[in-house]
Amino acid sequence: MVSFQDLRDADPSAYDDIADQWARLASELDGTALDIKQATGGLDGWSGDAAEMAREHIDGVRAGYDTAAEYIDRIPRVLRTLSDAITDAQRRVNDAIATAEAHRIVHVDRETGEVSTPPGHAPGDFRSDEQVAADRALAEELDEAIAAAVADATEADQVASRQLGDLMPEDAGLGLRAVGSGSVVTPSRLPQDDWSPARVRQWWDELTPMQQESAIYTHGDRIGSVDGIPVEARDRANRIRFADEFADVNARRDALITLGDDRTLAEDNELRQLNDVHNGLEAIHDRLGREPSETEPQAYLLDFATEGNGRGIVATGNPDTADNTVTNVPGTGSGLESMSNELGKADRILETAGREAPGAETAAVTWIGYDAPQDLAEATGGSYADEAGADLAGFQDGLKATHEGGGGLNTVIGHSYGSTVIGHTARDHELHADNMVFLGSPGVGVDHASELGIDPGNVYASTAENDIIRAGAYVSHGWGTSPVDEDFGAVEFEADPGTEGWGPFNHSTAAHSEYWDRQNESLENMGRIVTGKDNTTLTTPTE
Repeated sequence: MVSFQDLRDADPSAYDDIADQWARLASELDGTALDIKQATGGLDGWSGDAAEMAREHIDGVRAGYDTAAEYIDRIPRVLRTLSDAITDAQRRVNDAIATAEAHRIVHVDRETGEVSTPPGHAPGDFRSDEQVAADRALAEELDEAIAAAVADATEADQVASRQLGDLMPEDAGLGLRAVGSGSVVTPSRLPQDDWSPARVRQWWDELTPMQQESAIYTHGDRIGSVDGIPVEARDRANRIRFADEFADVNARRDALITLGDDRTLAEDNELRQLNDVHNGLEAIHDRLGREPSETEPQAYLLDFATEGNGRGIVATGNPDTADNTVTNVPGTGSGLESMSNELGKADRILETAGREAPGAETAAVTWIGYDAPQDLAEATGGSYADEAGADLAGFQDGLKATHEGGGGLNTVIGHSYGSTVIGHTARDHELHADNMVFLGSPGVGVDHASELGIDPGNVYASTAENDIIRAGAYVSHGWGTSPVDEDFGAVEFEADPGTEGWGPFNHSTAAHSEYWDRQNESLENMGRIVTGKDNTTLTTPTE
């Protein structure tokens, strides 16, 4: 409890000075972590078991510096907030004292803060009854103002105390007990590549909370990418790595931009690629930084990579607790650069699902988890879909393994070549999905919905009337019957015709990408499918 005297004696500038010292320490730890990372590059020519162990140890040390810096960097904010609160409370008390002194007849006790005024009618007191009443009212007003200021200072002190108490070394996994041999997860104890997501989940659940913290902070690159690790843990692990890589990309990009006309041709190409990667990482960064609300749930980073065209898996909403989870698999041209657009699709799916099932929790996963073909020439074969199969199947199995309620309703939506990815995955692997939705599909690698491993009544398809896909852009590539063909056996639902193009059939590339547009009937139908509505609620194409 802060007393009136404590408040009067407090020196807020001392908190600011201490905050500055903690901020400098956090900066120094950040710098040390960066130095360690750069120094590790000198080991590139060293190989073997000893080299691997050395790198693991160095990475663990650097992770410790990163974690310490992350926690310490929060301390200055707490102290400065407390300083501002104390400064404001002192100003209010001083204003009250000044007001009392200006009236002379009203007195503030400098030790207790109590405000008083003579009761009146004493010898030598010539105030009228009205003046006595006014002075008494002023005294009560000032007494309340001082009490409120002291109460606010007490609350600010208690809040700061709690927040600082949550920033102890043990909370960061850095306390002496945390580094005991039993609390550290070594590389040999991490999940093996051939483990199923269900086995990974069992392994995770068998760890103590301290061991889980150790795994997140010392092996974040592994924990963040393994299917079967709960969503929140993957997100925390990936955010640490993401901050490093985003900073590296920005630093290299800025250096290339600074070169200007002095850049070589190779550096120009590197800058173009870095710009694409930067745009994707920035979209992820912005999404992760959003304040959760009823209309914008918390986002979770489930994996990412910056090599090549980049990859990224972001969940808007928590699949582990959601009643309904939809995984969107984009097609040709997708990569980190397209992340912003794909996240927008997730938002619109969630909006529609919210209207269809207002009491349910829905999560939308943007799954750019494979190397997608970047143009039509690359998309004429099925190799990209074949290579993506194991990853998509593993991810969906992971959703099942980590769901707190045993699974929920899972829908996969494939657009364009993304539908081919889903089809090949379902054909060649056991794809965990209750519903499959194909939009603007060139074919999914099978001739009938029954070959996809689920009830054909839960396989859905739609292709807009003006979609360029109807022009036969993907004809004769062995991808099977079109999902909207009656012989395929899927449930076809309606989509708006889309933007008209040139030629006798009005096909356009614009119509190929409008399925998620607001007010498009296809989006409304997807919302019904994702939330488990009966097929009779869907609108179907008219003849």
